[in-house]
Amino acid sequence: MSQADLAFDAGISIKHLSFVETGKAAASREILLQLAAALGLSLRDRNALLEAGGFARQYGERDLSAPEIADARRAIDLLLRRHEPFPAIVTDRQWNVIETNRAAMRLMTMLLGPERMRRPLNHMRMFLAPDELRPFVENWPNVAAALLVRARHEAMAAPLDLALQSTWRELLKLPDIAAPKFNERETPGPLCEVRLRKGDIGIGLIGTVLTLGTPQDVTLQELRVEMFMPADVASEATLSALAAQDA
Repeated sequence: MSQADLAFDAGISIKHLSFVETGKAAASREILLQLAAALGLSLRDRNALLEAGGFARQYGERDLSAPEIADARRAIDLLLRRHEPFPAIVTDRQWNVIETNRAAMRLMTMLLGPERMRRPLNHMRMFLAPDELRPFVENWPNVAAALLVRARHEAMAAPLDLALQSTWRELLKLPDIAAPKFNERETPGPLCEVRLRKGDIGIGLIGTVLTLGTPQDVTLQELRVEMFMPADVASEATLSALAAQDA
């Protein structure tokens, strides 16, 4: 953004913004929040910007078990249950899997084995690492490319989040993984098809990512609900059959 565009979007004068940038004028709490909104910063980065300016944090960061976010937790649990018999997972800002529905657990257990399910799962690493789901993904190059674009986009949108930046760098160290070429006009697509196969069982899934609309809590803003729909009639029948066997 140009200085003029940022000043216009933030509702302040170009001269005052220039003074703030060069340190000739101190930024008030209100100015920092206006700039953060104009830049589209995450709530976590808005807190970091306020702290850098000498102010207290604006947004809370509660644990998912906190009573203050019980309503949001119930809504997420309902989404997961109602999506059965199709897989759905919930991830945090570093793509760690923090909750799944029964369909997702059933599918991952079938592919990776019950022993693997006893250890923490990371959505990105599961698809990108050679010893996780990658051997079972028939269209792995396309899936990997789509996931890397999304991961880079989310990492670049939160430059002050050191934990997320660290996770992004770790993904780039995996075998056969290269950072996607930067294109400022490119944003992650809403849908991504995954073709899974183990033995005679083949399942096509179309995944999409849901986020909470207007959260005022850092934890809630960073949650991602990954919902997978069957890509075809045969995949829908297979997922329904697996659910019936598990009933």
